[in-house]
Amino acid sequence: MDSTRRQAQLGTQTIHLTGIVPAPGERLWGKFVVPAARRADRPLTAEDLCRGVIVVSTLPNIHKHACLSQIVDLEERGRALSEQLRIVHISADHESHWQEVDQFHPNIQAAGYSLCSADAASREAFVTAFGVGVEGHHRIAHGLFLLRAGVFLKSEVPTDQMRSVEVTQFLHDSARCLMTAERNAIGRYS
Repeated sequence: MDSTRRQAQLGTQTIHLTGIVPAPGERLWGKFVVPAARRADRPLTAEDLCRGVIVVSTLPNIHKHACLSQIVDLEERGRALSEQLRIVHISADHESHWQEVDQFHPNIQAAGYSLCSADAASREAFVTAFGVGVEGHHRIAHGLFLLRAGVFLKSEVPTDQMRSVEVTQFLHDSARCLMTAERNAIGRYS
């Protein structure tokens, strides 16, 4: 089997995810521009994800409960991880689908971006860099990714795509990853 092609479940259907999920310590690569959809005044680029501590949340369909749950859970629990933490959501949906989030969850502060509105080269670069492509479909896979200064510290793309990533566990693991990264940085400069 091709190493960039993985099986996942979508209910009773088997789908194939494309791209390689980034391993801890890998640097974000690729050039992409993902148009802003909500609470952002400019498109998201790879360079933007190389500054600070960021959780990138990928969403196949905002209208589905699992995606909305991932957005709300990250907002409620993510701020406790780090004051400097930035959360960005990238959806496969058209930007107009974000209006539902604004209507029912106006307190969500995280920026949202629409991969559907990106050009083909940017879309391909993004799904390849994060390993969230869905073979034969414009949707992307659910995923959560922790980056610090453009380096992946944690990546999770569930094999059961009917569910979002377990946000509480991801954030708990992320806190440990950040503490380890901080200790390692201090040790290098001591």
